[in-house]
Amino acid sequence: MGDAAARRMSGLAATLLAAAMAGKAIACGPATVLPLSPLAGGDPPPQQCDEGGMGWHGEDGITLWRCPLRLPEGASRADVEPGAMTDGLFVLRDGKVLHQQADVPSPWGAKGLMLMRVELSGDARPEVLLAAHNTSGQGMGVEGWTLAVFDASWFHLGSRTEVADWGPDALVPRADGKPGCAVLITTWREMEWPGDRISLNFVGERADISGELSGFDTGPEGAFVTRRYDRRFARERARDIERSPGPQRSPARWLRREIAAAQHRKEASE
Repeated sequence: MGDAAARRMSGLAATLLAAAMAGKAIACGPATVLPLSPLAGGDPPPQQCDEGGMGWHGEDGITLWRCPLRLPEGASRADVEPGAMTDGLFVLRDGKVLHQQADVPSPWGAKGLMLMRVELSGDARPEVLLAAHNTSGQGMGVEGWTLAVFDASWFHLGSRTEVADWGPDALVPRADGKPGCAVLITTWREMEWPGDRISLNFVGERADISGELSGFDTGPEGAFVTRRYDRRFARERARDIERSPGPQRSPARWLRREIAAAQHRKEASE
């Protein structure tokens, strides 16, 4: 993908974020999508990488690489133990590896990687959120993501894996009421409803990085919002998927009524 295409993707991500904020899916901030542009052919990958990797330039000397990992000499892919890490996502600054995590190559390529600067700690020093798309499911087509959070110096603060149907609007007010945001961590779960009915639900929990949540955990609050996957929700979700040019979804918008109700209950109890 060329520089022009990369700029279009960055602009599209910013447009998605602005649209979500305009639709009141986000009640916190500020949040900014950071641009990524493809590396030139002469930029060397990390030494841990085998051939076939992809790299991107970020800001302030940051580069990102997604690549298959180099195997020990004489080994083949057939020798790799089931469940062992075969691909990696690397964050580098000026050629030095700052962070490495297990990765599953995204079928969406460059569209499956996003960087955002967002206030998650309530201390007026915004953090960096790295969102890496991993899998596209069959059937419902659930998109699986890994989220990693870093402070301004790119010290790794925590990660969440297997986040379902993530998107750049997945930011909600913090549980403690401080300025800034929490990240909406979403999953699909079967739950029991009145009448002993079991149904599929889209569940959101809040994760920030201060106090009890210093490890980017969801803490003791548990489920923040839940929406049953009924026909109306299925139509709304299918319409959004059809319109989306990539694997990003609109979780906060899908849960906007539930988020508003939860915030109202919290304010009424204070």
